[in-house]
Amino acid sequence: MKKQVYNPFLPIYECVPDGEPHVFGDRVYLYGSHDKEGKSMCSAEQVLWSAPVYDLSDWRYEGVILDISEGNTYGGNMLFAPDAEYDVTTDTYY
Repeated sequence: MKKQVYNPFLPIYECVPDGEPHVFGDRVYLYGSHDKEGKSMCSAEQVLWSAPVYDLSDWRYEGVILDISEGNTYGGNMLFAPDAEYDVTTDTYY
């Protein structure tokens, strides 16, 4: 039996205010900044969620994919407008 999908479709504790969806292979990947404190729309982390293309009721947390918090190589305090691309010539995701 399939689960009912509601809006919001991610767990209630999760906030990805600027999700950028992409389909790679047989999954939908949702890249987004991570509003984990509820104080601002973007934090120093970007996270990734994914679901099967034909079952958008089955979302899986893939984890933090970029963290620019203090002490990190990139330095900084906010990330905006995440996105992803696939280069077929190098078989690399950016």
